[in-house]
Amino acid sequence: MKNIIQVIRITGLFYTIAFVITSLIFIFFDVQLLQIFNSISQSILLALPLAHEQSNFFKVLAISMMFGITLCSYLIFKDVEKYMIMALPLAAMKFASSICSVLFFVWGFLFANGYNTLATIAIFFTDFPLGLWILYLYTKYQQLKQ
Repeated sequence: MKNIIQVIRITGLFYTIAFVITSLIFIFFDVQLLQIFNSISQSILLALPLAHEQSNFFKVLAISMMFGITLCSYLIFKDVEKYMIMALPLAAMKFASSICSVLFFVWGFLFANGYNTLATIAIFFTDFPLGLWILYLYTKYQQLKQ
């Protein structure tokens, strides 16, 4: 039991740091982030449209979600036994963004509206594994607790 708690704490700390850094990138380097995705897309995936900057409205929404997942991660890191339940909303938020990214990506192909960008599908490839990992740890923790 002690080993799984240590792995969960390390995961909580890693997620907290990663989500704080990602939030700062969203706040201060959102345009540069899209430029990176677009330059990769232009050199490797020529058929995909380029991503375009959204308004600050969407930046606010993204940052508010980042705050939620960062808080869940921090609470898990702080006290696994008390806050492990926070893994469920954390996983749910990661799965929601994963599903939405796939849906928008496919929607873009079906209706040629430009949603099928590398930046859009990259969300799936980052968020889905993070959601799976925290859900796996939650399940292992619950099994060992019984």
